[in-house]
Amino acid sequence: MNERTFRVRFLWISPGVVYAPGELRIADGRVRGFGPARSGRIAPLAVVPGFVNAHTHLQLGALPRARRQFLPWVRAVMTLRHHTTKADHLATGRAALRSMIRDGVVSVGEVDSTGLSPGILRETDMSGLCYQELVGFDLGRREAHAMVQQRGLPGTRRCRAGLSPHAPYSVSLNLLKACQTRGRPMAIHVAETPEEVQFLRDGRGPFRELLEQLEKIPDGFRPPGVSPVQWLERAGVLGPGTSLIHAQHVTRDDVERIARSGSPIVVCPGTIRYFRRRPPPVPEWLDLGIPVALGTDSLASNTGLSIREEMAEARRMWPQLSPETILEMATGNGHRALSLTATPGLRRGGPASFLVLRCDDDGRDCLEALTSNEDAPAQVWLRGRSIS
Repeated sequence: MNERTFRVRFLWISPGVVYAPGELRIADGRVRGFGPARSGRIAPLAVVPGFVNAHTHLQLGALPRARRQFLPWVRAVMTLRHHTTKADHLATGRAALRSMIRDGVVSVGEVDSTGLSPGILRETDMSGLCYQELVGFDLGRREAHAMVQQRGLPGTRRCRAGLSPHAPYSVSLNLLKACQTRGRPMAIHVAETPEEVQFLRDGRGPFRELLEQLEKIPDGFRPPGVSPVQWLERAGVLGPGTSLIHAQHVTRDDVERIARSGSPIVVCPGTIRYFRRRPPPVPEWLDLGIPVALGTDSLASNTGLSIREEMAEARRMWPQLSPETILEMATGNGHRALSLTATPGLRRGGPASFLVLRCDDDGRDCLEALTSNEDAPAQVWLRGRSIS
């Protein structure tokens, strides 16, 4: 048995479970135990759980030109995907994953539009969820079930399979219900723009025009006349196994529905900054008990894929949040968003995936620097293996 013990000045297991000094014992890629450091030399280091990138598109690269308006951006992304080869998708996805691991990400919520991501993820020790993306606003019941059957790719041993019916403006109710029948975790972009809210309420606006141009409006279409969150609730898909991505334009009533359902929300501060959006009221969501996690989204709407930068941006957007809360968004809440485990963070018997940080003084100063992106991890450990 390959055992190792880390005796450090500051060991952060999860909110409220902190040892200063503390020790972490690992063996054969798993956590054997942790607690107060009772003997031995204490290293000037801190240990925290590895990060979770709860929403990303590994294969989606940067756009040739920056587009800061959502509908032109959507068209540019469609064009980019159309002209990207399989080899380019693979190269972009592999490079993105390598950069995330170096940054300290140990689990990922990947939205896969090509079917290539499970293979990319198998090449690493990364855990998480690989959501297969589905789009089809005009699909009937039979076509919807056929698409879900075709796109229902198996997950890896460490990275489970999920489904991502893209958004309320791009999937039919039939497709959403077909996804639900598979019983897999889901991730849905929801209430990202005012145009989406308008389209669900009255069926008009830029999304109507886009769908008409694509010839995707079904005969007899009538808008549901409710908010995107209400539409998901009516379809029966809200719940702990469905992550809501962005939730940029939700009402107080929507938020209460989300809180009752147990659905996590994943916010992407870099994307909020990219589109110059007003930050949503994340502190209020957290106060209501909603697990709010962090994601990087893609290089098409962000300058990088660093969760450390997302934490720093989150601190700028929501300065009332403590470093501990921001770290929990990037770790435990990420695990909850991906339905990975009932006990997020470092746990006995769980993967030995964690970060080692320099800690010259108080451990909380170390958390302050980490969540402000002032200092990179000294080491990243992934399933008991040091990768940096």
